[in-house]
Amino acid sequence: MLPWVAAVVARDDTSITVATGIDSAICGESTRSPEATITRQDETQVVISVTTSIVRAEEEVCATTGDAAPAFVSLQKPLGDRVLRDATTTRPHPTYFQRDVPDVLADKRWDPSGGHLRPDERWFQSFRDPGGTMLLLDAQPTTRVHRPATIATVPIRSQQGIITTYGAPGSWTVWWELGQVTYSLSLIPPESHGFTLKQFKQQLAGLRWS
Repeated sequence: MLPWVAAVVARDDTSITVATGIDSAICGESTRSPEATITRQDETQVVISVTTSIVRAEEEVCATTGDAAPAFVSLQKPLGDRVLRDATTTRPHPTYFQRDVPDVLADKRWDPSGGHLRPDERWFQSFRDPGGTMLLLDAQPTTRVHRPATIATVPIRSQQGIITTYGAPGSWTVWWELGQVTYSLSLIPPESHGFTLKQFKQQLAGLRWS
């Protein structure tokens, strides 16, 4: 079995993606896609194991990659408030819920341009519109967040989202925290363009939340 590092729970609350990289102690390369299996579940937890085949590598060619290999599993009933645990360690890992982020694809302007779980426990998704504007969704454990100075606030469901800049002027990010996880959504304009704070809030208002 391999340890997994993070999980994403789909909007249906039954489809789960867990991600694992090759553990540094193993130092090898997977020869087949990882497979996830539910090894135990009850009213408080769901325990997931991940298996794959490993070819051990020579020490001098050991390396880490930027992406974590995904594995998929389905539950017979919704996860609800149950905790996901790793069968190799019995520990919970960061769990991100699609229900806690806007359904960007409900707006047909946006096309997915990338998305992955990383070995550092972060979850990324990116979207582009025909004009080249990018939306970047990022989720990570709250303890690792380094947030720029607050510019403004905006309602995010029943919470207050915190608006900051994102790098260059005219790019913006809104942050919201749920439990041990912090989500953020950044609006990044095409080169030589920019958005005002008012325009950013208008873009947020147009997103659909499930």
